[in-house]
Amino acid sequence: MAGLIIRKNNGDMNWFPFFYYDGKYKFYPPKGEKTGMQVGRDWNFVKYLPGYWTSTSVPSYRRRIGGGSDLVVLDDDGDLKFFPFKQQTFMHMGTGDKVGRGFRETLDYYVAEWTGNGTSDLLVRDEEGDLRLFIWNGKEFKDLGRDEKVGNGFDKKKVPDIYPGYWTGGSTPDILIRKDNGDLFVFSFNGKTFYGQDKIKVGNDFKPKQYPHLLIDEWLGNGTPDMLAYRDKRLHLYPYGMVNPKKNHFTFTDKFQWRSEKDFREDWLYLVGHWRTLGKPDLITLNKSNDLWFYPFDDGAFTDLKGDKQVGNDWKVTHFFDFYPI
Repeated sequence: MAGLIIRKNNGDMNWFPFFYYDGKYKFYPPKGEKTGMQVGRDWNFVKYLPGYWTSTSVPSYRRRIGGGSDLVVLDDDGDLKFFPFKQQTFMHMGTGDKVGRGFRETLDYYVAEWTGNGTSDLLVRDEEGDLRLFIWNGKEFKDLGRDEKVGNGFDKKKVPDIYPGYWTGGSTPDILIRKDNGDLFVFSFNGKTFYGQDKIKVGNDFKPKQYPHLLIDEWLGNGTPDMLAYRDKRLHLYPYGMVNPKKNHFTFTDKFQWRSEKDFREDWLYLVGHWRTLGKPDLITLNKSNDLWFYPFDDGAFTDLKGDKQVGNDWKVTHFFDFYPI
């Protein structure tokens, strides 16, 4: 069952399955069911990296970037530790093995199945704008030595945002970057490096100040990511693919295909997940009143659930992740 893992201010971790009953989806449990189970305590780490860290069969929904079935965390000492989620909890004797060292809170972390080996791997951007790959072998992150550096020139001031995704339609992810001027570029990844691979401009004028939220997933279900871009209280859908007959490569449409009503706000938290159907994205928001609102996405648009869109309340959390236990 899909759901959410949350972290509270006191370091408690709780598991909330996503229920369906009486024709509605919600985090409120039906009669006789439990929710909000404590699955960890005293978790005071500096980074939380959900991923598919446990090897298993690889269904198509794993092409989604985000969420996971286990957690890797970064502690104050720069160590990465692995916490598998078993029997619906992280609390097991002997768990929390050190699986990497020498990492920092100031690095940017991107979890995806970078090598296509059936589990997540870790791509890191350092303070110099270099990209470094850390392959997960099921027990720890493999030391690639000099080969860990797989790209450069991604300085955070010039490239504020990086979005992993299957942007070229291949078997391993690539990255979409947003430059500070709003230009969007795809950098191909061949499973080993970005060096020597294609760099393609796929959009422009998506400046961060004007579009503070870009929500990436396979919204249209055609095998490549699409983009929901927030601007002026609306979400705008920009399909991605072979959408321009004048170009022989994937790109975004010049104009949005659909946009929402003015129902959204810049200071909300946005989480894309596959709660109803694995492989099919929907949206959950956390507003300033700590209410959770659910927006199912069907046929190229959000369904307005009106009074039924609230699926949770009083969610005072520091972190939350969509989660898909094995």
